[in-house]
This record gives sequence, C-alpha cells and structure tokens, in this order.
Amino acid sequence: MLLLTVLDYLGTFAFAVSGALKAARRQMDVFGLIVLAVVTAIGGGTIRDVMLGLRPFWFRDSTYILLSLAAALIVFSLYRLVARGETLLLWFDAVGLGAFTVIGATKAMGAGLGLCGTIVLATLTGVGGGIIRDLLAADVPVVLRKEVYASACIIGAALYWYLSQWHLPHTLTMPATMLVVIAIRLVSLRYHM
Repeated sequence: MLLLTVLDYLGTFAFAVSGALKAARRQMDVFGLIVLAVVTAIGGGTIRDVMLGLRPFWFRDSTYILLSLAAALIVFSLYRLVARGETLLLWFDAVGLGAFTVIGATKAMGAGLGLCGTIVLATLTGVGGGIIRDLLAADVPVVLRKEVYASACIIGAALYWYLSQWHLPHTLTMPATMLVVIAIRLVSLRYHM
C-alpha cells in the first residue's frame, strides 16, 4: 500500500512541522522544537497502536522519527521566514489531521473494527498528537475549544468507513477522505467555527 505509506509520511511531516512551529512561537529552544515536533507527529498513532495491542509503529520504522527531526530542524533554520506562521501552522495541522484520520481509519478497519471503533481510533490518531503538543506548550488543546477539529475527524472516519463498505478502491477513498477532512478544517477556520 504505497499510497498509505505516502499519506503516513506526509501526515508525520505535516504534524511535526505544526509541533515545531508551536514550539517556536512559544520561544522554545531547539530541544523543545524537536520534542514538540516528535510528540505531535507520533502521539496519536502511538495511542492508536497501544489501544490495538500493537507495538508502536515508530519502533519498527525509524523514518517517522527522522521525518520529525527533519521537520524540527527545518522550522528551526527557517523560523524567521515563517515567524508570522499562524496560518502556516494551521495549514500543516489540517494536512496532518486529514492524513492521520485516514491512517487511523485504515488501521482500525484492518483490525476488524466496525463503524464506532473506526471513528474512535481514527479520531484519536488525528487529534492525539495535537493534544499532547498543546498540553506541552501550555495551551488548551484545540480539540477542547469551539473550533471544528475532532468533528472533522469523525466525519472523515465515517465517510471512509461507508466508502469502504461500497468496495471502492483505496486509491479513491483515501485521498477523497483526506481532502474532506482538510476542507472541513480549513472552512471552519475561515468562518471561525
């Protein structure tokens, strides 16, 4: 499943960038950027894997940690160029949210879970790293504010589950679901929902 791997790496990098940007905005040092980048990138997937009784994915494939480190160092190096990066942070966060919702739904369905289990694990995969990021940055997690965040994951996971029931190809259902989650998140930000 090359598409699944590409989405996983894309989500990892996007969430790592959002974590590093949050750390930079909080004036953390390079170690703080690395910590926030890594926990944002792998936090939700780690929670998902533990709930499924699996060894966390990044134990088997160090690419996830390396992508997170690369994202942190890029943000550290270029932060002055993106210092007003609130919009950039939100875009990267939306991409990560979409990718990880699809990854979580795929893994949940692969474990034989039904609609509710798929929604729960996809949502945890999508929001888990961001919750950890926000708590470490001493912010109220985005998911607990008024913004449409977890709702985008819930809608995306349900959509993915239903599309999969129709036996549509993954090359269609994965990107379509990811784009729906990203669109919901960005529209909600645009209209302050």
